[in-house]
Amino acid sequence: MCCLVLALVATLLACAETIQHDENLAAKRALEFARVIFREKNLDKGYALLSDNAKRHIPLDKFKQTITAMHPRGYPDRVTAVEYEPMAGEKAIYIFLSGRDADDISFNYRVTMEGTAATDYRVLKIDQGGGFPTLSNQKRPFKPAISMP
Repeated sequence: MCCLVLALVATLLACAETIQHDENLAAKRALEFARVIFREKNLDKGYALLSDNAKRHIPLDKFKQTITAMHPRGYPDRVTAVEYEPMAGEKAIYIFLSGRDADDISFNYRVTMEGTAATDYRVLKIDQGGGFPTLSNQKRPFKPAISMP
């Protein structure tokens, strides 16, 4: 019986998927999204950059309304990826963005990127604000920070 239990545990561990993230690729995709919606102000194209899961939960008109409501005084024209935090055991990673507009007003975002290093990344969610809580001890700075193209 003990051997059967050990064999079952070994089989389950062998089947466990190891998730590899590429924080630089995830940041690149988050910054492409930021460039499209902030600098180009092309919300239709920005919506196309969302993951399929995001599109299932938010229709295009609600996406446009949300992004517009997040920016009543304008959009940042400079955006930088400053930190990242992989979600343990999940095919998702947080990318923390910091931006500034022409008047030097500060913007902060947490972009949830869905995917892995092998599958590439798409935007699942964007939150605006500051002081996002760290959900693990895995939050790390980009060295150096990565800027929007």
